[in-house]
Amino acid sequence: MKPSLIFLGIILMFIGFFMITLGMILPSSQGSYKNAETEEEDVEYSGVIMIGPIPIVFGNSPGLMILSVLIAILMVIWMFFIAIQSFSK
Repeated sequence: MKPSLIFLGIILMFIGFFMITLGMILPSSQGSYKNAETEEEDVEYSGVIMIGPIPIVFGNSPGLMILSVLIAILMVIWMFFIAIQSFSK
């Protein structure tokens, strides 16, 4: 494997860890926690779990689930192209 791709993967992992850490720190520093008993907000969520080439999509919002399905399709196509590229060498 090319050293530049390894370096890019390591950099992307550090960026991901940094974003997760930043996401945990920023909401707590704003002090904008609301009392769960007084106000309820309708939270919409959706996600994709990839088990090999098989995507599992979940969520409670139809719009976000459609977006998740599109992302899952792009991920499967991306994995397909990477597999073809690795077998052609």
